[in-house]
Amino acid sequence: YTFYPENATDHDYYSGLQKTMHILSMVVYSIACLLGVTGNGLVIWIAGFKMKKTVNSVWFLNLAIADFIFTFFLPLSIAYTALGFHWPFGKLLCKLNSTIAFLNMFASVFLLTVISIDRCISVAFPVWSHNRRSPELAARVALGTWVLALLLSSPYLVFRDTVVSSRNVTSCYNNFALSDDYTSEATLSKTLIFSLLRQDKSVVMLLLRFDVQHNLSNACLCV
Repeated sequence: YTFYPENATDHDYYSGLQKTMHILSMVVYSIACLLGVTGNGLVIWIAGFKMKKTVNSVWFLNLAIADFIFTFFLPLSIAYTALGFHWPFGKLLCKLNSTIAFLNMFASVFLLTVISIDRCISVAFPVWSHNRRSPELAARVALGTWVLALLLSSPYLVFRDTVVSSRNVTSCYNNFALSDDYTSEATLSKTLIFSLLRQDKSVVMLLLRFDVQHNLSNACLCV
């Protein structure tokens, strides 16, 4: 039997680093949850009940609702990390937690894009904007963005699932094959195909969230 101390040292180092990253993520999540729930809750209360209903207040209200819902569900992710990625909350919350995260992403992207287009129209066509721009129209547009965001997030309600390992640890994961038979060839093929599609979708959404919206904002400001 040969013992390699350097391997053991590397394992301890990476294990300690992993634990540190988990603790750091829980701290960040906790701060985001505390500030997000209180801050966005305050914005919802002011924009929804105290301010005069305007187009801008409709945009701010919907953005605050999207972020509030996301931060409200963060304690589930904090607990999941703290428990060593054991999911004790059941299949329904597993589906909802992932769906809410992507719903926030899609809704935020679409709302920020709509706000940029709205500012562009206000500057480029001030007379038309003054006559047609109304809180009621803004509310209908915001409702449309929520419906579209919900449609794009709905696959996570279908594919998200839970599985119990041999160590009695429950994981929340993407069951693209919709099957409990993890060894069959058909299941592996479906999982591979949907995993590739999900990666492509993630790349597209990163572009939408950071690049497209940024470029659109710049273009609107240049008009």
